[in-house]
Order: sequence, then structure tokens, then C-alpha cells
Amino acid sequence: SLAALTGAWAAGEAAKPAASAAVMTAGEVRKIDATAGKVTIKHERIANLDMDAMTMVFRASKPEELKGLKAGDKVRFHAESEKDGALIVTHIEAAR
Repeated sequence: SLAALTGAWAAGEAAKPAASAAVMTAGEVRKIDATAGKVTIKHERIANLDMDAMTMVFRASKPEELKGLKAGDKVRFHAESEKDGALIVTHIEAAR
């Protein structure tokens, strides 16, 4: 029904997944901890998290994406905040 669609849209359910998935942030790898599945990134402002530019450690939700990356590599990544406040990289790729 129109009311159900309007309610979902108003709650942000319809637009949120696709919109947030598209937000990629530029950064530079500072350190990779493959054993722990973590990456340190000096990043630009992360718009979807309303976070200013800084250098910080993120846990990778897909540690296999860290393979082949090394300190100094320019990357594009998407980060999310988990319910407990932990920040995770849900996708990372070498910048083109």
C-alpha cells in the first residue's frame, strides 16, 4: 500500500541501504595487520559517519580484501559503525 511505502521511506528504510553502500572514502593505507584483520587508514572526511579526516584503525569485515594492500597504497573504502560503536571497513579497494 502507499501508506506502507511512505512509512518505510520516511523511516529511511527504502533509501538508506543503497545510498550508504555507494559512499566511498579516499584514503592511504598506513599499516596492515592481516592476522588481526585490521587496517590503519589516513582518510578524508567519512561523510556517511559524519567523521572528520584523520588516521585510525578499522577492522575489516572481509579480511581477504586486505590481501595485496600495503602501507602507502591509495585506497577507496566504505566504513560503517556497528551497534557497539566499533568502526568497520565493509569494502576496500585500490584507488584507480
